[in-house]
Amino acid sequence: MDSGATLIRLIDIVFILLFGFISISEINQKSKIELPKSSETPASSPDRERVLFVGISAEGRYLLEDESLQANGPRELLGYLEDKVSEAIASGADLRVRIRSNWNTPIKYTMAAADICDHLNIEKGIDVRRIVASAN
Repeated sequence: MDSGATLIRLIDIVFILLFGFISISEINQKSKIELPKSSETPASSPDRERVLFVGISAEGRYLLEDESLQANGPRELLGYLEDKVSEAIASGADLRVRIRSNWNTPIKYTMAAADICDHLNIEKGIDVRRIVASAN
């Protein structure tokens, strides 16, 4: 195949990509063009999910609501999470918990929070913050 035929094929590909991007891009409200809508697949709302972050200090305090609220032990954390589960059920949202402990937090506090999540059937993830000293 000579270089002229190759160039024409590349131009064809570029035009196909261009028309594809034009057809899926948003058009300003001022335009009178209506984009096609699917008649086979109904539009669905995105998954509703709420993620709660539970920070754990080295002293065993549970930091909630962007660290503006504290639970002083597992019993208080259980009460807080039970309330949040009820709110999530009422709003139809899924609830997940991210447990974030410091590197020097005793593991018993992290595992207590994980056990509470298991007891309430809440999906959880565990992160450990590690402080790295700078070499200055």
